[in-house]
Amino acid sequence: MNTLFFSIEGNAKNPAIVLGHPLGMNLKAWDSIMPYLVEQFRVIRWDLPGHGLSPAIEKSVESLQVNNLIDPLLAECDALGIDRFHYVGTSIGGMIGQQLVVHHSKRLLSATLTNTGAKIGTSEAWLTRQKTVSETGLPELASTFVARWFSDESVRSNPEIKTHWEGQLSLVDDHSYGLLCAWLGEMDMSSALSSSKQGTPIQLIGGTQDVATTPELMHTLSMLLGVQGVSLLEGIGHVPSVECPKELSADILKFVRQNS
Repeated sequence: MNTLFFSIEGNAKNPAIVLGHPLGMNLKAWDSIMPYLVEQFRVIRWDLPGHGLSPAIEKSVESLQVNNLIDPLLAECDALGIDRFHYVGTSIGGMIGQQLVVHHSKRLLSATLTNTGAKIGTSEAWLTRQKTVSETGLPELASTFVARWFSDESVRSNPEIKTHWEGQLSLVDDHSYGLLCAWLGEMDMSSALSSSKQGTPIQLIGGTQDVATTPELMHTLSMLLGVQGVSLLEGIGHVPSVECPKELSADILKFVRQNS
């Protein structure tokens, strides 16, 4: 798989924090929280394959392995001389975070997992979405998919977020998106998390109006991880970094400072 696009900001002497965005978005999903982080951390963001500035996955590739999403991130951190880092991931970014917790806990200072789950949806549903995207294309489907990302309250208060992200989703490579759908369909971290002996400090954050990864799904994740409770952001949907960056940043900073 081609090299992914990374953005690195902040002083190299500061602790590192890595941000993983949701499916269908790109590293700009974190733009609004950057002012709260960049003065205190070395911030690493990246685009998933076929998203943002990362190249699309070759058409000859028919499936993704777990390491296809983990290894490029760890390799970039190695190249930057970053041994350990704080991790924040939303949705599929949170699923990548769970992989790090289970398989690479020695690299983590802490993990903040937002709007995610040990198993998101069903394999059948993700494979159906992959097929639909392949046949129809994301430009035609963008408005339907994005409608599930943000709460009604968030769209009423900031209508531009829906139209902006519909445009961004339309630019995502269909094949890459489909392979990531299939990857999500295969991922079930329930057993791995419940049996993991890792000692990573973990914070869980969700939205009360998230229909994609519901509060109930987040609470199940908290039980598997042995984490006390979930911080639920009132009136927020699936992408708190876009919907309520100030509140999300406050939660992240409080937690990270406790574990630096």
